This record gives sequence, structure tokens and C-alpha cells, in this order.
Amino acid sequence: MNLLVLAAKEPNGWLLPGDMNKVYWLGAAFLVVLGLYLWKGLAPTKAALKARTERIAAELAAAEQAKKDAAAALAAAEASVANKDVEAERIVAEAKARAEQLRLDLIARAEADVEETRNRARIEIEASKGQALADIRAEVSARALRATEALVADNLDDQTQAALIERYIQQVGA
Repeated sequence: MNLLVLAAKEPNGWLLPGDMNKVYWLGAAFLVVLGLYLWKGLAPTKAALKARTERIAAELAAAEQAKKDAAAALAAAEASVANKDVEAERIVAEAKARAEQLRLDLIARAEADVEETRNRARIEIEASKGQALADIRAEVSARALRATEALVADNLDDQTQAALIERYIQQVGA
């Protein structure tokens, strides 16, 4: 029955033409093209498919490595941020310690300056006191001398005055 369908002179639907020679020649041409493809085209096709597979595998490996690198970079960044927080706390603590030390140094310097000023003031007071006492003694001596001179001049006669002067000259000369 199939042979009858194939041997028909009229087309048998859309699949088979009505002429069997065309079927034979198209089949032979297909087999020739298939043979040429298997002989010359199969190896390059396999090589192209293999190269494509290898390229895709390399891209997947590169993507996986990039993913690992990104994860490592993320972990490093997170650790860096955590370290930055610790570093910031350390810097703040160090600054506070420096500020406290500076405050203590300034207080010690101020206390030393105050003590030095007090000592200078005491020395100046003592010097002023000594100068005042010396001035008072000189003034008292001068007044006592004037009073004594006035008293002596009134009470001594010329002969006693001459004897006192003579004795004073001898004491000074000795």
C-alpha cells in the first residue's frame, strides 16, 4: 500500500511529491550532505561546542571567584568597619588621657607659678620690711643724733666738747 501511495503521479499531500525520482534524488542529496557534514563539519562543530562549553565553564569559574573575592572584600570591609570603631574608641580614649595629663600638667605648672609668686612676694616683703626697718633706724638715729647734739650742745662746755672730739678722732684714727 505504501508503494502505491509513493508511486502516485499526483502529489500525496504536503509531505511527498508526486514524482518518486525527486524523492530518490532528494534522499541521495541529503545523504551526500550528511556524509560531507560528518566527514568535514562534525569535528569543527564539536570543537566549537567544546570551546563554547569551556568558555562558559571558565566564565562560571571566574564568576564564582569574583563572588568569593567580593565576599572576602565584604568581610574585610566589615572587619575594617569594626576595626574603625575599635580604633575610634582607642583614639578617643587616648585623647582623653592626653587631655587629663595636660590638665594635670597645667595645674602643676599653675601651682608652681603661684608658689614662685608667693616666694617672690615674701622676699620682696622681707626686703621692704628690712628696708623700712633700716630707714626707721636711720631716721631714729638721725633724730637721736640731733636730739643728742642739741642736748650736748646745751649741756657741754667748750672744753668737754674739745675732749670728746679729740677722743673721737683717736678712735677713728685707730
